[in-house]
Amino acid sequence: MSILNRPRLAGLIAATFLAVAATSAFAADLEITGAWARATPPGAKNGGAYLTVVNHGPADKLVAAGGTVAARIELHSHTMEGGVMKMRQVPFIDVPMHGKAVLKPGGYHVMFMGLKAPLKEGDMVMVTLKFEKAGDMMVHMPIKKRGMGAGSGSMNHKHEHKHGQ
Repeated sequence: MSILNRPRLAGLIAATFLAVAATSAFAADLEITGAWARATPPGAKNGGAYLTVVNHGPADKLVAAGGTVAARIELHSHTMEGGVMKMRQVPFIDVPMHGKAVLKPGGYHVMFMGLKAPLKEGDMVMVTLKFEKAGDMMVHMPIKKRGMGAGSGSMNHKHEHKHGQ
């Protein structure tokens, strides 16, 4: 390598380091706690996962989730409309400055659509969460038995599952 190319290479390395450091510093502001996925019965095509994003810094948005456990992984919400529980895809979930976003049964959640295999209690699933500012964060989620968590046994409500509306 000629001496003329060394300053250019050093500048490129420094710029790359600063970009990575800035992303890493902000990502350090987000903490994922209580992550878990619900076990599914054999033959189930869809499943759900839940977690809390604790934000120790500026506001951010959870904009997507990904992984290999299902054909599609989406962000969803539950709402009650006329006594019917409806589930819909959402474009993002706000993570407020110095606050938290709670994804739980009966509320916001990560939806696995087109599961490649049943989610079995005791196994783990890896999901990548994509944040608008903090970037990607990989999360290992234990799979827990069905019926776990608030709202999981809502026997008194009709459920309607609609996508892409």
